[in-house]
Amino acid sequence: MQTKESNCGRIMIVGFFIIWIAMATAMGFSFIDFANSWPDWGPGPQPSLFVWVPFAFAGFGVLFLLFIIIGWVRKPSRTDPIQGYPVSTAPYDDVQSSSTQQSGYRDPTVSYEIQPFCSQCGSRLDSELVEWVGPVNYRCPSCGHTHKAETRYY
Repeated sequence: MQTKESNCGRIMIVGFFIIWIAMATAMGFSFIDFANSWPDWGPGPQPSLFVWVPFAFAGFGVLFLLFIIIGWVRKPSRTDPIQGYPVSTAPYDDVQSSSTQQSGYRDPTVSYEIQPFCSQCGSRLDSELVEWVGPVNYRCPSCGHTHKAETRYY
């Protein structure tokens, strides 16, 4: 079943940057009016030196918005499998799976290794004789003590 992607987050991001750009531009024009009314004999540096700051913030907002929109529009460079790992249905002979042969992708191999001896009673443990009580837990057949198997990925 395919799920439809919601555009709510994208709309909020675009709206945020539009408000950002509009506010910075309005502040810039307000600073221009303020700098024009500043007397030449006024104290400190002329405020016209700082009029460009809000416009720079608006420009950064435009750049960020463009980069975000380009990232949304551009196609992803890799494709993910739809559900989990690709499944091979080839029989156990010398025939190799076409999915792993063509793509070079290998399924990860997982093994669960048990201890050679029980830490509680010292009896010898065999993976075929122990009782598995969970995906990674096993019980000693002699004393009933529960151990956790080591997970190894190959």
